[in-house]
Amino acid sequence: MKKIIMITVLLSIVLLAVPPLGLAREVDEEKAEKKVHKVGEIQVTAPRDNEGIVVAPSTTTINVEEYKIPGIPQNITDILKDQAIIDFRGTSDLVPSNDTIYMRGFDGRRFITAVDGLTIEKSGNGYSNYAVDYALLSLGQIEKVEIMPGPHSALYPGQSIGGVINLVTKRPEKYPTLKPDFKAAASYRSYNTQNHSVNADGGVRSFVYGLGFQNYHTDGYLRHNETDIDTLYGRLGYILPSDGYITLSTSHTDQDRESPVKNDPARTDYDPDDPVVTATSYEPWQEPVMDKEARSYRLNCKQPTPIGIWTLGAYYNEEESERFSWEYIDRTDPAKGVQRSSSWDVEWDQWGGRIQDEIEFSKNHISTLGFDTVIAHCKGSQSRHKRLDRRAGYLQHKWTMIPGLILTAGLRYEDVDTWISNRTTRTESGYCNSARKQDYIDRHFSGFAPKSFLSYELDHLSEMLRDTSLSVGVSKIWHAPTSGMDMHSSGLPGFYLEPEHGIGYDFILMRRLWRDVNLKVNYAFYEIKDYIAWNHSFAEYIPSKSNPVPPGLEYSDAKINLEKVHRHGVEVELNGHILDNLSLYAS
Repeated sequence: MKKIIMITVLLSIVLLAVPPLGLAREVDEEKAEKKVHKVGEIQVTAPRDNEGIVVAPSTTTINVEEYKIPGIPQNITDILKDQAIIDFRGTSDLVPSNDTIYMRGFDGRRFITAVDGLTIEKSGNGYSNYAVDYALLSLGQIEKVEIMPGPHSALYPGQSIGGVINLVTKRPEKYPTLKPDFKAAASYRSYNTQNHSVNADGGVRSFVYGLGFQNYHTDGYLRHNETDIDTLYGRLGYILPSDGYITLSTSHTDQDRESPVKNDPARTDYDPDDPVVTATSYEPWQEPVMDKEARSYRLNCKQPTPIGIWTLGAYYNEEESERFSWEYIDRTDPAKGVQRSSSWDVEWDQWGGRIQDEIEFSKNHISTLGFDTVIAHCKGSQSRHKRLDRRAGYLQHKWTMIPGLILTAGLRYEDVDTWISNRTTRTESGYCNSARKQDYIDRHFSGFAPKSFLSYELDHLSEMLRDTSLSVGVSKIWHAPTSGMDMHSSGLPGFYLEPEHGIGYDFILMRRLWRDVNLKVNYAFYEIKDYIAWNHSFAEYIPSKSNPVPPGLEYSDAKINLEKVHRHGVEVELNGHILDNLSLYAS
């Protein structure tokens, strides 16, 4: 840890001490040719947008259409996985699956994925978190992606410990003619991977519309890993007076995905044309499959008024997942044959909303206040039941204290209820907690979380510090255990868990090195108390025939709150143009 801090400090000193290459003469000669583009908290002098990505201290913004990657992106992870703060952990980038990305080493329980500021929620049964399946998010509706590091925004739930990924949908715009903008694309690469898309956007006066379809197919990298994904989406909108708008959008995704099977060289059914796989429990003859259908309906409104810019968002999502394979009718006697087994069928539905007002008192004072809510249901082996009900209010103020010194501070309050399934087939009583014989146990949590982020542009201090900024974020962490992974996954309930709390720190240096090439160095430190962790391997109160447990103590140590966890991390990003027609992004 000391080495990481020392390296960060030394790098910062060197960068601040050495002026940008050819600063004085190059800036004077090119000053007339360059324009100043506002990008959040700082201004970057550059001749053009940097291939669809703008890096600022508090937010990295990626324009989906302009950002270049090899081939055609199938889903949002194809764009995200190049970022320093994102860790892609999918078995293969050919086959999209659940929770394939981590943010600062945190899985989906500790960072937020949102669409137009509304968090994607899923709470229920699962062998992993199953928070977000990025293949189900229609890329054709997304205009840009905002990546916000750390827990420093009051606008998002306490789950945003690692940060926030906010997908911003396309804003309605008037079209000069009745002729729609029509786009079609196709790509083909290894493993018979095909990606085809077509979309049309247009409008009539103040009315706008959009329609698109995407088909993705791959044979996959592993044995028995073929995937087919079809997505259909549409949008209707109306542009209101005073630069306002209202949009209604919907999408439907049908996904058929095979699960990898064993491919062991020691077995007689080994296939040398596929990679070796020994970790999975599935045999080749079982032909396991995970099929999904997902539907989404969203409402977005924005209207400037004399008392601020009002925005309203609401959504309803539903998803059906079915996992099945062939199983022996009698495992002790395989000669009796096999039968189709549906081992994990789950239905989720969620609805949520947010109303927000952004008030600009002056160019130096902007306040944002709002309220958001989400309700999630799950239906697995039991009947459909509410699993999550969260209500939250927030206030955030952006204050330009002096030119170049900007403080954003806020406060968020959350009130949360979560319901944990208490039924099981592993105990004689049929209940996980036999002292409370009810199908679901309700847990209630509430808490406040102050947030702050300070950014200081150093241009006016010295010519050597031109296009340089320092930023500091210090915010409270408060995270209630509401995800399916925490509450009830793999049959292990979390009746006894308490919220995580602590402090998150970010120290950020940004500097233009030459031309439009910019460097961003971010050191992050977290102190999280009551950190939620699995304790299955060391638990003493998991009931079984050989381990009777006193009533009321069942599973009490299967998941626990650790006393304290410290996390350190450094992220480095370098982006810009090396030559006029050669851009660079490295992290």
